[in-house]
Amino acid sequence: MAMNNATRILRDMKYARIIELIATKLHISLEEAMDMLYSSPLFEIIDDGTAELICRSDIYLADEIIRAHNPQQK
Repeated sequence: MAMNNATRILRDMKYARIIELIATKLHISLEEAMDMLYSSPLFEIIDDGTAELICRSDIYLADEIIRAHNPQQK
């Protein structure tokens, strides 16, 4: 399904908030946090709409991406 511009903008804004949360939680740069998000296996699932993960809170998604990046962390 094609994504319209408004939907793309809203998703990009959500990703920006998630990146900020990751950077803050891990005390890393925004660039490092962005790399974590976009290299995460969860990113593709979030972005393509699988399981409606985009509807989850920013904090939940940030925590899941951090957990996926470092499975030993609880």
